[in-house]
Amino acid sequence: MPSREQVRQLLDAGLDYVEAGRRLGIPAGQAYLVATGQPADGGDSTSPEQRQRGRLMAASQRLTNPPHENPTTSDSVRKWIAARVAADAQMRAAAARRTAEPPPIAEADKAQDAVTVLGRDHNQVKYLLKQLQALPSHKTGGSAEHMSRRKSIVDMITVRLSEHESVEEEYLWPAVRKALSDGDICAQTALHQEQEGKDTLTALGKLAPDTDEFDEHVERLVLQLRRHVAYEDQVFLRLREAIPADALNELGRRILAAKQGAPTRPHRHAPKKPAAAVKAAGAAAATLDKARDTVGDRSAKRKGKARSDRLAPESEGDV
Repeated sequence: MPSREQVRQLLDAGLDYVEAGRRLGIPAGQAYLVATGQPADGGDSTSPEQRQRGRLMAASQRLTNPPHENPTTSDSVRKWIAARVAADAQMRAAAARRTAEPPPIAEADKAQDAVTVLGRDHNQVKYLLKQLQALPSHKTGGSAEHMSRRKSIVDMITVRLSEHESVEEEYLWPAVRKALSDGDICAQTALHQEQEGKDTLTALGKLAPDTDEFDEHVERLVLQLRRHVAYEDQVFLRLREAIPADALNELGRRILAAKQGAPTRPHRHAPKKPAAAVKAAGAAAATLDKARDTVGDRSAKRKGKARSDRLAPESEGDV
């Protein structure tokens, strides 16, 4: 173990703790401890006089937690990883099997009250958003495969939100208007946010993913959904307090049943109220949507995988 005098001689020569430690064969934090008698990872609450007299530093913690670089951010490392994956048959097979589909709901989490049912929808959309944002885009130099996967995930989000918002318009917002003193304002605010999302999803369905415009609409959608989910979560908390548990369970069962026949595309001009008009419009839209889903090559069907036919256009009119 070097002595305090040895360390201080090097410091007097103009070296810092890092270089002094390197020359003495000890970590920089240990050199600091030897010279000052204070641990480098302490609170650093020292006066200027103490620092001058005892060679204490204003921010010594960096000596024990030095900055470091993440090698996975290097292009050369990424290329090496990609090459290893391409050469590994098992990894290629695993990648081919993987989809963007959210994990199934655990049996223990299958409560049917309305707040839980709609909250699960939020969680699925958040899961898809994370995967969407993790993929390189056209703007950030993504490959054709990346952009094809992004198109598919956007369409998966479109399906889930179209079903979710349709049943909310039919069941949730009428219940909110009735149960909360400011229910009309809450419902109108949420419906306005949903309309913004529908407009963005409609535009995304018509755009190719290898364009700046597609990326800009994705960024807009992410912001819109984050704001809307946060708003709805606040309404859900109030609704749980305002509506008895048995009534929430009954509302949840109706919502689950309605989702089976809900539209799978955003219908921007569909009525928002009254409930009878919403239900009739939703039924008609759902019939048309499901017919189109059956015969069409919709991006959501790939569940987040890249399109195998690279020559086919990716803006095939999902919406």
